[in-house]
Amino acid sequence: MTDFRDNNSLLVKRLRLGDKDAYTQIYKIYYAKLCRYVYSLSNNASLAEDIVQEQLMHLWLKRETHTIISLNAYLYRSVYNKYISFCNAEKRQLSLKEKLRMEAIIEVESSEGAVNQERLNALKNIIDNLPQKRKEIFILSKLKNYEYKEIASMKNISERTVESQIRKALITIRHEVSQLKLFKNLSFFFFINPFF
Repeated sequence: MTDFRDNNSLLVKRLRLGDKDAYTQIYKIYYAKLCRYVYSLSNNASLAEDIVQEQLMHLWLKRETHTIISLNAYLYRSVYNKYISFCNAEKRQLSLKEKLRMEAIIEVESSEGAVNQERLNALKNIIDNLPQKRKEIFILSKLKNYEYKEIASMKNISERTVESQIRKALITIRHEVSQLKLFKNLSFFFFINPFF
């Protein structure tokens, strides 16, 4: 145990001096372990890898200013804090979506039924006027809730093509909706499909 601590202390000293070999050693020793740790928290392999890579890169970029007593404790604390920051950011994003949804519900509830029907008809008309292939893909994804992979298989196209077609459809729909006086803001649009 003492050898491990002494070795880590030496690695930190070398790292601070800009020794790339020391950084490579740290990377090799800790990368997989830290990924397993973040995965145990998140159950998301790609998120775990992103967090660990980012924090190890941060270790190198800020090597001269870090105060590291225990490299092991520092790295585990670092990736844990990054994961918590990520979770907090996700919660804030969800809160914003919920706020938009609530505003949309209030708008829909307080509007007259005829106006709402007119808006729905306008939106349906915009979707109907999309190019045929794009319209079909959009409807399968956003209105029938098929996954990109399922649509790709059904249409015999790549998932990337599905994603591209949906993105283009959304751009067109947002543009057309913004031109209509029926929509004071986009909240009604958000209400119709939470994806938006």
